Amino acid sequence: MKLLPLALLGLLPLTAQADPAAFVGISYSFGGSGVGISVKVLSDDEEDQAVAALGATYYPMAANKFGIDLSAGYAFDDAAVLVGWDFLQKSVQVSAGWADIEDDDSSNSSTTAPAPAPGGPGA
Repeated sequence: MKLLPLALLGLLPLTAQADPAAFVGISYSFGGSGVGISVKVLSDDEEDQAVAALGATYYPMAANKFGIDLSAGYAFDDAAVLVGWDFLQKSVQVSAGWADIEDDDSSNSSTTAPAPAPGGPGA
């Protein structure tokens, strides 16, 4: 299980040139902590990309209420799914939720004005 954090750290240089994205979601820790609310920073704000994440989780029903994790996963259109290691809970964590992902459609849209209609002024 100690290889997972090292593998996740190895992913960070691959995504170092991207803009980060915010993540808010629900997490589940397999170490008995159960369900929690997570906030994370994703390594990339582009959709349909693999991402790494660093985050914090609050577990309202656990004895140890807080977790800090390093995760890897996939960013979709305004969402992400992550799997990682929670260092404070000492367990595997899965997360899913909203992410501030840049929409591919908005970055590729044209900003030119439409052509004038035929028969306009002066026709």
